[in-house]
Amino acid sequence: MANTENLRGLGDRLVDVWRRAAESGTPMPGEPTLVATLAASRPAIREELVRLEERGYIRRRKGADTVVNPRMLDVSARIDQKIDRSELIASTGAEASTAVSDARIDIVTPEEAAQYEVPVGARVLRYTKVWSADGVPVIRADDNVVLRPGVAEEDADATQPVFEIAKTAGAGPIEWEIVYPTALAVSRRDAELLGLAEGGPALSLESVGVARTGVTAYWASELHATNAFQHTVIRSVGK
Repeated sequence: MANTENLRGLGDRLVDVWRRAAESGTPMPGEPTLVATLAASRPAIREELVRLEERGYIRRRKGADTVVNPRMLDVSARIDQKIDRSELIASTGAEASTAVSDARIDIVTPEEAAQYEVPVGARVLRYTKVWSADGVPVIRADDNVVLRPGVAEEDADATQPVFEIAKTAGAGPIEWEIVYPTALAVSRRDAELLGLAEGGPALSLESVGVARTGVTAYWASELHATNAFQHTVIRSVGK
């Protein structure tokens, strides 16, 4: 029978190694040790280490130990990475729940077709989703997913993450998301949805998902209650 630990993704297991190093204040183990302990090939380990470095977990230098970034232990809400918002909430230790409303299939407007380079007449799944942390609403999203021709209404499941809907019912696997962050005053609608003070500050994220083929797969608008998370971007400095 296969070792259940090895059934987890290599990236997840490597993050566990990073966490132990960060908590103990020690460097990451070298590649030979990782190969042996994680039962993975050296090329696979090396590829995952590149991803960890791109995400700000580690810094590798030739001829020196791989150092870890211990401040990542305190980071939960990263606006430079795309993860399901339920996972984001769970990473803070809170229980996540999701409510979907206004889910419907519509036709793209001429203005949307021009702005997002979507074919005129394309069908779009539109819905509003609100995430709560321990029962308190903290994130609102208005998502618009471009559906492939022939996709049935029941195939477009609005309860899934937007990139999963786009992958299965839309333009295929999503490779990039372009995000435009800004600060906004809370509207009356969002004050009611998120229980915020109307006119108060909130973080807005306007995003466009781009499929492997280069076409627009979805566009979305999110509003995050600023008192729920410390939103963070991780950037490497120098070499």
